[in-house]
Order: sequence, then C-alpha cells, then structure tokens
Amino acid sequence: MAKCELCGRELQGLAYRIRLEGAELIVCPACARGKTIIGTVNFSRTQPPRQIKTAPKPKKPVEVEQTIVENYGDIIRNAREKMGLTRDMLAAMVGEKESIIRRIEAGQLEPTIELARKLEKVLKIKLVEEIIDYEMESGDLKNYDITLGDIAEFKD
Repeated sequence: MAKCELCGRELQGLAYRIRLEGAELIVCPACARGKTIIGTVNFSRTQPPRQIKTAPKPKKPVEVEQTIVENYGDIIRNAREKMGLTRDMLAAMVGEKESIIRRIEAGQLEPTIELARKLEKVLKIKLVEEIIDYEMESGDLKNYDITLGDIAEFKD
C-alpha cells in the first residue's frame, strides 16, 4: 500500500499531490493542509490508483559542460607530427605562440575550449568532450528506493 511521503501513514482514499520546496510529494490530507496542492490521487482499495487533475510538469533544463580530454598533450603532438608540422607552423595556424603549443604538448598548460576547437579543426582530432547533466523527473523515481548511500555523508 502507498504511504504518505511526509509522515509515513498509509494512504487510503483521496491523497494529495503537493509541491514542497520544489519537490512533488504525495501526502495524506493532514499533511496537505497549508501546502500548495497541484493535484489529487485516489487510493481506494476497489480501484487501481489513478491521478486526477494533475498540473503539467515544467521541463528541467539540461546542463552541458565542455571539458578537454585527459591526454590532450599526446594527442596534439602525435597529430602534429603525423601531419609533418613544426610547433612554429601549428602556432601560426591557430594564432598562438610556439611556447604555448610546447607547454600544451608537455601537459603543463591545458588549452582553453576556444583554442582546443582551433586545434581540433587544424589537426582533425577530438579534444573537447561534452558532459551532459540530466536532471531526474519525478516520474523517474517510481521504482527508486532510498539507500544508506543516498543519506550518508562520507568523509575523505
């Protein structure tokens, strides 16, 4: 049987879908008092649970982070040597100093995303990775049980 997500009581009959600090919860009538109600859910024993009057969920934005691959120096040096270019020639092609290219190849300096894009274009290699952060919708949590790892904080 379903339980109230605030107090833990069994839900029988009519329950409420509320929004509390940005989270959507299904709660008993006692816990719904004074909260923003966005819909109702019927938990009668004769009928399967169904939702009534639910508000549409707003879309969560997805964050995309760009990072440079780990072994960028080796990749750049190998591609440059394979094309038969010197550091001076490569530096002129991307509009940088030769010392910057030398430090990047040695792994002492990580290129900016802009410089990495220029190097990708000239050397025909892949240096920039996109890391996509998907935000979970409340529907994704239907079969999710809380574990100790979700609650505990680990010290290093």
